[in-house]
Amino acid sequence: MSYLVLARKWRPQTFADLAGQEHVVRTLHNAITQDRLSHAFLFTGARGVGKTTIARILARSLNCLGRDNVTAEPCLQCAACLEIAEGRDPDVQEIDGASNNGVEDVRRLQETLPYRPLRDRFKVVIIDECHMVSANGWNALLKTLEEPPPHVKFIFATTEVHKVIPTILSRVQRYDFRLLPTKQIRDRVAYILGQEGIDFDEEAVMLVAREAAGSMRDALTLLDQVLAGVEGTLRGAEAAKLLGIANRALLETLVAAMLGGDGPGALDAVQAVVRDGVDLPNASRRVLGMLRDLVVARVAADADGMLDLVDHERAHIIALAAKHSAADLERMFAAWAKVTEDVSRAREARWTLEMAVVRLAHRPALVPVDELLARLGEIERRIAAGASPPAQRPGAGAPGQGASAGRPLPPVPSSPGPNAPPPRFTPPRASSAAQRVADAMPDRDLEVQRLSDPPEPPPSTPPSAPMVMDVSEAALAMEDWRALVESVDRTLVPVLKAAVPLEVNGDRVRLAVDTRDAFFRKKLETEDARKVVGDAALLRFGSRPTLEIVSGHLPPDAPSMLRLEERAKQAERFLREGALRTHPLVVAVCEELGGEIGRIKLDGDPD
Repeated sequence: MSYLVLARKWRPQTFADLAGQEHVVRTLHNAITQDRLSHAFLFTGARGVGKTTIARILARSLNCLGRDNVTAEPCLQCAACLEIAEGRDPDVQEIDGASNNGVEDVRRLQETLPYRPLRDRFKVVIIDECHMVSANGWNALLKTLEEPPPHVKFIFATTEVHKVIPTILSRVQRYDFRLLPTKQIRDRVAYILGQEGIDFDEEAVMLVAREAAGSMRDALTLLDQVLAGVEGTLRGAEAAKLLGIANRALLETLVAAMLGGDGPGALDAVQAVVRDGVDLPNASRRVLGMLRDLVVARVAADADGMLDLVDHERAHIIALAAKHSAADLERMFAAWAKVTEDVSRAREARWTLEMAVVRLAHRPALVPVDELLARLGEIERRIAAGASPPAQRPGAGAPGQGASAGRPLPPVPSSPGPNAPPPRFTPPRASSAAQRVADAMPDRDLEVQRLSDPPEPPPSTPPSAPMVMDVSEAALAMEDWRALVESVDRTLVPVLKAAVPLEVNGDRVRLAVDTRDAFFRKKLETEDARKVVGDAALLRFGSRPTLEIVSGHLPPDAPSMLRLEERAKQAERFLREGALRTHPLVVAVCEELGGEIGRIKLDGDPD
């Protein structure tokens, strides 16, 4: 005789045998006893939670020949009960919706419905994976489903109810099946092992129940796999190896090392997990579950009902949770949730996991907000009173903390009086930075090239080395050029700002443009540009000068208005950042909290 897998051998035969789905069982039991059974049912839920099993039990309850009428407790001994369990009752059709999903399949089914059952009370049509039926197939069944013959019952089962068309949903009674709690799966697995005469320990049963993730069929399938690989007593460690799952004790060691700040210990635990050849994404998810249990054990008033753990596992989790604050555990859970996603997507899952455990083991300690506010208030009071900030705490200048041990603090401004309010922190602003940068421009003694008649390069100059233009006189002409540019039409201002003024007066305006800026050169050579510049010069100097444009390779610091404004902005930012970094309040806060300044965000900076 061929071996019958546990999922089929131990399939429940009555409503009383079912584990879980009490809400469905209670409703169907009452409908049967009160004679209020519908003609069509839709069972929906995850895989392996009892949809097809309850469909068969309902069919057996409708057609049991050992009872005088429909019953919620079939006899399980009559021909109808036995044949329905074996799937060979002529009046109970189990149809696969994936392979019988067209209009022709529905039409063949409808042709058999008007005829009375051969033996049973009802013809029962069970369509599994009904979401695979096409829209045309459903439409062909609509009329029959709404008003079927009195001797026909429909039972649909699906894992994807959102794919069933609304017109079908409105004609059936829908029952949503839930994932089974780990404890119910554990109890059922333990019962089956006891009936099979197999010795086991509690850790092995809980391991199978957890890995089933709410599916009873998955649990029994995993149990079959484990039993095939063990001899004698079923142990948790052996079951973990057979399923490719990290040992729980090893994962608990990893979690304890990360929470305790033991980076080497955490890496050793990861190395042991890798050495066992387990699936790293699965191990990451199990660590996430442990962190969840730690948060629950630390926060919940009655955590026993929320922890699906055996006694020694529950005691270990509660003891570990008591050593750490709830905020730290919650932070660790949030960080590890991101790690779990990263490990599942990473090409090198081991490296990602190793770096994650090191980073979390070296995480900085949390400081309560009340304590931070109190310390900041003390700093403000000391600064307001003209005293020095509090001395640096021991260890604040440790490497990686950003503090500078032994560095003197900048002078603290004196307060107007003891009753004066603490000074507000106002970011400093630089003034006239653009002018200071322009005044500091160095002069250059370089040769000028005319756009209309560029000279040949000297023989000693390689052809690939372009000559650089002399712009030494640009600084002298900048003030007149700036006033002239500010008076012209705004649409031409960006073009004029890109040019370097060599000479600006009532007789001549000479502008230098880099040969690489072909766009600006073409714009300046247009008649419109010449007219705009001439009109602006006429207003300023009282005469219309000639406009001369020369081209060449400008030096990097050629003083065009555009470049000067950019350098002025950079200089202003440098001064403002420097003032912020040396502000007494900022320095005092960094010294007191053992921190360091990272990026400085000024007004107008993007987020």
